[in-house]
Amino acid sequence: MRTMIAAVGAATLSACASTSWSDAAVDRFVERAEMCEHWMGEEPYDPPRRAEIEGNLRDLRCATVRRDGEALKVSRRTRPEDLRRIDEALAGF
Repeated sequence: MRTMIAAVGAATLSACASTSWSDAAVDRFVERAEMCEHWMGEEPYDPPRRAEIEGNLRDLRCATVRRDGEALKVSRRTRPEDLRRIDEALAGF
C-alpha cells in the first residue's frame, strides 16, 4: 500500500513539473517584463495618458518584476534556457 501511495505521489509531482507548465510560466513572465518595459518608456504627455500608463504599470505589477524574476529563477535553477530567458527579460530593470 505504501508503495502504491508513493508511486501515485511521484507521478503527481512529475506532472506538476512538466515542460509545458514550466515553459508557460517563463513565457508569461517574459511577456509581462516586456510590457512593463514598454509602458515605462511611454511619454505621459497629458493627464489621461499618465493615468493610462500608471494603470498599466499597476495592473502588470511592474514594481515587483525584478523580485518576481529572481524568484522564478530559483524555481528554474536546473533549466539553463529558462534562466537565460529570464535574465534577458530582466536586463531592462
